[in-house]
Amino acid sequence: MILNNIRVPERKRLEGGQWGAVGLVQAKLIDLYWASDIAEKASTVQTALVMGNCPQHIQMLAIFGKQMAVRTALDKIQESR
Repeated sequence: MILNNIRVPERKRLEGGQWGAVGLVQAKLIDLYWASDIAEKASTVQTALVMGNCPQHIQMLAIFGKQMAVRTALDKIQESR
């Protein structure tokens, strides 16, 4: 379901991956760009914006990777706030 709501170029980059976990972060779009950068630098994960009904206000970031990598990325985002 998540991949259906990700833009095609990002979806192609993610398809075929063996993901053990997906972390979701909901925030304003500008904060998600920041969170994506933090997550990908902190751990071996890939991120993608999940498109929703309200692109002007709240969006969601999906963080794909192995379970511990996703946990590390989420922890780093939380620490950096």
